[in-house]
Amino acid sequence: MSLESILERILNEAAGERERIIREASGEAKKILQEAHQEADTLYQAILLKSEADYASQKKRQIVDARLGHKKDLLEVKQELIDSVFKKTRLAFKAGAFKKQLVSADKVSEVAVDIDFYLGEFRQDYETEIAQILFK
Repeated sequence: MSLESILERILNEAAGERERIIREASGEAKKILQEAHQEADTLYQAILLKSEADYASQKKRQIVDARLGHKKDLLEVKQELIDSVFKKTRLAFKAGAFKKQLVSADKVSEVAVDIDFYLGEFRQDYETEIAQILFK
């Protein structure tokens, strides 16, 4: 065998080996890219599900907060109306309109009573009834 034929055979074998290595590397690259695409898709789906759950939770919180805010505002208005009833009741009575009798062993005397004392005493008892009448 001549030197040229040996060189040609070595070159052919090297070219064949090079082609085989390139094919293997190309196949491996495709496999790696396919796995990367699958992993990216899995991560995308997980992120999408989490963001949808977060959005739904945030939406529910905002709805609850809005409802609570509305109820709070409504309760404030109702309390203002109840306060107004008691204020108008207080204004309806003139100073000194309520008197109490002080009885002692030798005399009976009348003393003016502060309406605010009685309104304060009865407010707890009648506030619920006033609310029921106003807000049926």
